[in-house]
Amino acid sequence: MRTKSFVAVMLITILVSACVDPYVIREGAVAVYPVMETTPVNSNEDAADDPAIWLNPDDPVKSLILGTDKKRGLAVYNLQGEQVQFIERGRLNNVDLRKGVKIGRDEMTLAVATNRTDIALDIFSIADNGKVSTMMSIPLSMEDPYGVCMGLDVEHGAHVFVNSREFEYEHWHLNPGNTLAPELIASWHLDSGPEGCAVDDVTQMLYIGEEDYGIWQMPADGRRADEIALLEANAVGNLTADVEGMDVYRSDDGALYLIVSSQGDNSYAIYDLNDNNIYKGSFYIADRVDGTMDGVQETDGLSVTSAFLGPLYPQGMLVVQDGYNDLPTENQNFKLVSWADIKQALGL
Repeated sequence: MRTKSFVAVMLITILVSACVDPYVIREGAVAVYPVMETTPVNSNEDAADDPAIWLNPDDPVKSLILGTDKKRGLAVYNLQGEQVQFIERGRLNNVDLRKGVKIGRDEMTLAVATNRTDIALDIFSIADNGKVSTMMSIPLSMEDPYGVCMGLDVEHGAHVFVNSREFEYEHWHLNPGNTLAPELIASWHLDSGPEGCAVDDVTQMLYIGEEDYGIWQMPADGRRADEIALLEANAVGNLTADVEGMDVYRSDDGALYLIVSSQGDNSYAIYDLNDNNIYKGSFYIADRVDGTMDGVQETDGLSVTSAFLGPLYPQGMLVVQDGYNDLPTENQNFKLVSWADIKQALGL
């Protein structure tokens, strides 16, 4: 039977934990500022999670952002932050997408999301006008699907890497033989909980975040999981658990960076994948000095592109989930940052 003293100690521990300052910033991190923000998600408390950027093939300014509301489904926003579509799918956690997926004689843009309500991987199509449609759902054997990322091989094959809270990873090939008939390729385990991951389609490398430990890299082929190698451990000091969302920034001029959410100190670490994965520095997203938009804390998911998206984003954009949407205080949302500002702030 628990004693009164034990209960008192537990209560104190809970109260102290609840009072941890969510606005702590990594020492040495440089400030950048949000350019735009999306409307808040419909669900309250911890609900927004992971974004993905869809590039409009005809007009980049009309590109869209897919973002998960992990209590209800998938939201779609324009670059002005307005919600233009919502798909009710239950507890969608993470989302990613790729264009150029070969289905029959056509090339399609597909998005995938982990569905924790149905214990499944949801597959969506994105039309040239940006309309998102549900295509199919793949039942998963893992108990609690969590993170997901997507890659495209040289033959336009779509590959999905999905993980779970039970430390499992699965590699799915969505279109073997150019047919949408998803096939499980391989599975493996980490030693603790993963979530964020990203694929560089050019090098065919997979980057994996193990939340309490660090960043791993391996070939984007689950059958080669024995080749996994540590990119950087949290213990080095550039990351503070949890290691969360991550994505690859690749530009036409040859720049190649991995951007990682260091959730524990509200910062983002950047690694130069062209230079032995060297750590280039960290930044944080601060309140705008004009008071019109708040900064970002406790980011779960993020997405980045180097594509020109109009005069506000001449070298691309970073989209991040905001865990504390203040000014005014509302449900969580996503913040948009110009890559040109990040590049200047860190001297990349």
